[in-house]
Amino acid sequence: MSVLSLIVRGGILMYVLMVISVIALGIVIEKYRQLKKVKAANHKLQNALGQQDKLDNMRSVLQIHGEQSPLGVMLDKLLNSKTDNPDLINQSMESTANLQLHELERGMGWLSTFAAIAPLIGFLGTVIGMVKVFMNIQGNSQSGVDISMLAGGIWEALLTTIGGLIVGIVVIIFYNDLVQYLENIVKDMQDSAVEYTIKYQNLKSQAKQ
Repeated sequence: MSVLSLIVRGGILMYVLMVISVIALGIVIEKYRQLKKVKAANHKLQNALGQQDKLDNMRSVLQIHGEQSPLGVMLDKLLNSKTDNPDLINQSMESTANLQLHELERGMGWLSTFAAIAPLIGFLGTVIGMVKVFMNIQGNSQSGVDISMLAGGIWEALLTTIGGLIVGIVVIIFYNDLVQYLENIVKDMQDSAVEYTIKYQNLKSQAKQ
């Protein structure tokens, strides 16, 4: 028996699970593409800034390579700050970093939701299928119960539970992997923020001498 025929046997909720899996796949592909692009942009900016030893040069590099990089957007609040107050600069950088993180997390909530509701939808399909089976048993009680029909109705009802569990397990695996990927990017940005804050302060002190 083919997968398609099993989906058809599973009923309308199997189609719902298929829609969820297609949407989740699209989100997963897009998030991996986005995070990979962000990671590459951050590393490119880090390499370019690491070769500079003057603030004006760092600002020029930031202007060229910083627009496509969340790290660049954050460091812009440091290198082009209008104030010398370190607390205000740190607050501005932290606020900007949170906004960038929020942008990168967009769509992740749907994956978490899909991973949670897919098994529930599968279980709902099974419960509905079992209700139909017992309704048929009651309707045919006078003529006797066909064991083969009963068994067939039960395994068809269980198909949605299997489908829901498969979708939920696969989605949660990808969701956790994306969360870890994003956490690594955030950790790298935090380390860079500390590094370039120290470098900025040192270069600014040298410029005043």
